[in-house]
Amino acid sequence: MYYKNRIGNNLLKVFLYVLSLLTLLTVLFLLPNDANGTEFDGKAKVKLDGKKINYDVSPVIKNKEILVPVKKTAKSFGISVHYNKKSKTIKTTGNGIKTKLVIGNKIAYKNRKPVSLNEPPTIYKDQVLIPLPFIAKAYGYKFSWDNKNKTALLFSSKDKKLKYKTAYKKIPVLMYHILIKGRNDSISVDPARFKEHMEALKNAGYSTITVFDLLNYFEKGTNLPEKPILITFDDGYISNYTEAYPILKELAMKATIFIIASRIFEERTIIENEYEKFTWKQAREMSGTMTIQSHTWDSHRQVKSITGENRGMIARPLYLNGKPETQEEYEKRVLEDLVRSKNIIKEKMGYDSVSLAYPYGDYSADTIKLVEKAGYKMAFTTIDGLVTSKDNRFELNRITGNGAYSGKELVRTIESYQ
Repeated sequence: MYYKNRIGNNLLKVFLYVLSLLTLLTVLFLLPNDANGTEFDGKAKVKLDGKKINYDVSPVIKNKEILVPVKKTAKSFGISVHYNKKSKTIKTTGNGIKTKLVIGNKIAYKNRKPVSLNEPPTIYKDQVLIPLPFIAKAYGYKFSWDNKNKTALLFSSKDKKLKYKTAYKKIPVLMYHILIKGRNDSISVDPARFKEHMEALKNAGYSTITVFDLLNYFEKGTNLPEKPILITFDDGYISNYTEAYPILKELAMKATIFIIASRIFEERTIIENEYEKFTWKQAREMSGTMTIQSHTWDSHRQVKSITGENRGMIARPLYLNGKPETQEEYEKRVLEDLVRSKNIIKEKMGYDSVSLAYPYGDYSADTIKLVEKAGYKMAFTTIDGLVTSKDNRFELNRITGNGAYSGKELVRTIESYQ
């Protein structure tokens, strides 16, 4: 009898253990998968017009869809939200727009019109999560995804002149010329100092972009890195190839060189009283690190203008051959120069020259019209300051990469404009 009771008790214990295990598994199965962290592919961040939205519970990624806490998102959008726990219904209202979503349902509604969702709303850590692309689009925000940083980027559409309003990111554009050992000033930089500059920028979190990246940002709102910077060189000196190129390549950084196109030849050519320039062959070798753009065809000189001042050749009508140019002659000369430079870059490099650097930073309203007429999309000055998408694209600022600055001083100089 004792043994029967003992066996019976053991069987009862086993039965109860199995029952409790089954109950636990059932509970876990019935709970949203997010409760044990297995449903989501990872966490994400959200930025609205360049500013991070700080959530109590991090947005999550599921099947390449980003789900965000609805209350904080609605607050950031300036809309109201109501969640009915009994019906599991989420309703938002604002700016004449109404939406309706249901937990677990892949059909949502905007102003009573059904919209299919890639992922349904869910509950996670007592927070109601909804698909961000749906709610952003419903309220007129432009949505894009920065996969590298796992960040959703939202831009408001209040500016009617643009498809959507950018965050007006402030972008530094650095201007260099020639690298010469032992010289550090506003024009010349020692190669070791240049490397110090580049390493300091990289350590400060800056990522180099190209002029094509900048143009796409202006025209299409294409994403830029968190801290973008455009490195530029003027004129096309051989040191850009022998000194700057290896440094930038080693650091996986990029730059743009504005060339005086008439001074670039297929093979090495020395011009009297001028610093040597690199060749087209060397320019092509630098592709992927250096982008070639225009500094005019052959207008990198200052000549007396008809007003008696020494001006850059593309800024004003000049005194040429002992007589003043007419406005018509001036426009013809400048336009031909700009087009010729553009065409040779296309021929030699295989891509378009979308930008120009004004020689000596000298330009006028007439210059801008001619640059635009020649097919350029942007132009750079020598005026200190940062660049934003609000700026006139033909009057973009640049900060001098002065060799007198240490790397840390250069970073501080850039950030003083913020």
